[in-house]
Amino acid sequence: MLELDINLVFTIIDVLILYFVLKKFLFGRVRKVMEERKNEIDQSYADAGQKIREADEKKAAYEQQLASIDQTRKESLDKARKDADAEYDRIISDARTRSDEIMKDAHKKAEADAERSRQKAEDDIAAMVKEAAAKIVNTESDKELYDAFLDQTDHETAENA
Repeated sequence: MLELDINLVFTIIDVLILYFVLKKFLFGRVRKVMEERKNEIDQSYADAGQKIREADEKKAAYEQQLASIDQTRKESLDKARKDADAEYDRIISDARTRSDEIMKDAHKKAEADAERSRQKAEDDIAAMVKEAAAKIVNTESDKELYDAFLDQTDHETAENA
């Protein structure tokens, strides 16, 4: 059986005193330190969560800016292409107009040159006819007149060539 002796009672009392002293001076402080540490850890998690949210917000704003910049770039490129196409069409139109004017001027000059050549030929022919007529009046035979006309025509043709 269990015997109670005084040592056992003192040991129990010592353990109880030791427990209350440790509880008063040690466990309270340890719990306080552990509670403070827990609060610091919770605060760190809250701060980290807040920083993650802020980073996500900044990332979303950055992505939105990139999308806006990309859209602006596309619009600028489209406008530049339209402007370049319009400028190209204007240049081509001007070039066609100028080439048409040059062609008209060339045709006018060619017609004028042809008219001058025709007029000169008519004048030359008229002069030859007059000379031939004068020679007919002054010459005695048709053969001499015909030969003189052919010689003069050959001579003038050689000079004009």
